[in-house]
Amino acid sequence: MECSLTPSDVINIISIIASTIVSIVAIVISMKSLKQARITNEQNNRMLEESTRPYITIYLDAITICEQSSFFVLKNFGQSPGRIVLFEFDPVLKSIETSPQPGNQLINEQYDFVNGLTLAPGQSKMMLCKVTEIPKDTLSFKIGYTALGKYYEESVELNVKNYAHIPVTRPGSHIRPGYERQVHSLREMIDRLV
Repeated sequence: MECSLTPSDVINIISIIASTIVSIVAIVISMKSLKQARITNEQNNRMLEESTRPYITIYLDAITICEQSSFFVLKNFGQSPGRIVLFEFDPVLKSIETSPQPGNQLINEQYDFVNGLTLAPGQSKMMLCKVTEIPKDTLSFKIGYTALGKYYEESVELNVKNYAHIPVTRPGSHIRPGYERQVHSLREMIDRLV
């Protein structure tokens, strides 16, 4: 039994093979496009989260009116509120006498009350500290906070001795007696705006 293909059968077989190849290529391209779209979507979600999440950290600052007062500043630099659920600090901070009244430990206990604080975007909390009385060069802090069900953590190491050795001075010339505090207050506000 002889089987011969007519030209029409050959054309049909070639068109079936060609359409199968085109279909396979289309499926491969579609799969790659879906994979790329998923990757792009994940990147966009990460970028959106990074741009809208809270960023809570701690740093040193000072206010100089007639004398310099130093503070640890806990601040949310992010775009959404963050609730602090972990605040680890060096225990030496609780042993420094920072209050003008001997025995008043409220200032030293302020670090214990940081857990549970919620900081809105741009909000900060200043914690008074006599930086010059810290017996160590560096202090380490760990801040854990949550926002929209996600947990974030920051580890910060501050060189407090270098900070303390950069004093802020205010020139006293051309100030009428009795007006030093007002003039220095205005200078501090101007410095903060610059």
